[in-house]
Amino acid sequence: MTRKVYFTIFVLIVSCNLTFGQWPMSNDPEFNSEVKEPTYKKGKGPKILLDGAHHNFFIQWDFIKPFSDLAKADGYQTIVDSSKFTPEYLKRFDVVMIITSLPFNFTTKNQVTDESTFSKDEINSLYDWVNNGGSLLVFSEHAPFDQAINPLLNQFGIESSIGTTIDSLNYNKEIGRTGWIEFTKDNGLLNIEHPIVKGRTPSNQVNRLLTFGGSGLNGKNYTNLLRLSESSENVVHSTGVGPIGKGNSQALAGNVGKGKVVALGDSNGFTAMVFDQNDGTKQKAGMNLENYDWKQFVLNTLYWLSTE
Repeated sequence: MTRKVYFTIFVLIVSCNLTFGQWPMSNDPEFNSEVKEPTYKKGKGPKILLDGAHHNFFIQWDFIKPFSDLAKADGYQTIVDSSKFTPEYLKRFDVVMIITSLPFNFTTKNQVTDESTFSKDEINSLYDWVNNGGSLLVFSEHAPFDQAINPLLNQFGIESSIGTTIDSLNYNKEIGRTGWIEFTKDNGLLNIEHPIVKGRTPSNQVNRLLTFGGSGLNGKNYTNLLRLSESSENVVHSTGVGPIGKGNSQALAGNVGKGKVVALGDSNGFTAMVFDQNDGTKQKAGMNLENYDWKQFVLNTLYWLSTE
């Protein structure tokens, strides 16, 4: 494998029964989760549920730790829990984060068929909670995660493509992978007018992001934060799933009733991973990737979701 042929964010090896330590990625021990001017006093900010009830890959293997560390440094309270969604349960939280959810453990199957990740009651409870003022941070991904999350997204007026999204023009040429798509002010794909991108001050502004595969989203009642260009396309994933549909976004933000929703087509921007490559080198991906503003985007997203 040449240096330009990198691992995708998830390497599906369905026939293997992997154990922790055998994944091609790990949390970056050098990631700096410090926040110079925290939004809230330590442990006094809004409560964020990190959903672990739905075979959530990042939760199961603690790839969510860099995000949790950053959120805590900004004063938020992060709680990993594995309870199903009910009205009474959801009342405990201000923000619900749903990431890499599946109806089965990752690598045990390569596509979602008749399984349900969330029950109808759970989806209805979550929708009512948002409608009454809750904030939802939810991620699709490439197949099969896109299949697993689509029923929930549909309830909120969002549709995820199935497969994986690439862009033959707007990608990082040095890395050389068309699924690692750049969104900048210069290429016109970054919505610099939305508060999540603009930030509270000029120093909080997001100028450059790189996504790492994932899916494309459509949501006509939402603001498009990361616009997919005409040169993007949805292709079959290495699992053999897709392509079905084609989104125009990899990040949407909007209001549902009294609440808020941010949906992303790719989840790795909210991590800080290091990938081992076949040539003995390592590749960073996420908030730890130099010259991209994922760390600030994460902080801005949490602030937007947790304020009126």
